[in-house]
Amino acid sequence: MSMTYKVNVMILRDQAERRGIRSVEELSEISGVNRDMLLPVLEGRSLPSFDIMLKLASALELSPELAGRIFFDDNLRDE
Repeated sequence: MSMTYKVNVMILRDQAERRGIRSVEELSEISGVNRDMLLPVLEGRSLPSFDIMLKLASALELSPELAGRIFFDDNLRDE
């Protein structure tokens, strides 16, 4: 059985804003994730690789619990 996941973009964007990050370019620079790979994730059009998840979690100083809610919460509803 394969695990499917979704990104809770609202929480991810909220965490970036709480840290004073106001643009995709700024988050890209801080996280080391290419802007062209980051934008579709933030728009909910693409799922990040594990490497990108780790970079975002580190850049945003997410707790393991919060990172889990953002990247692996299987209770997310389709929008």
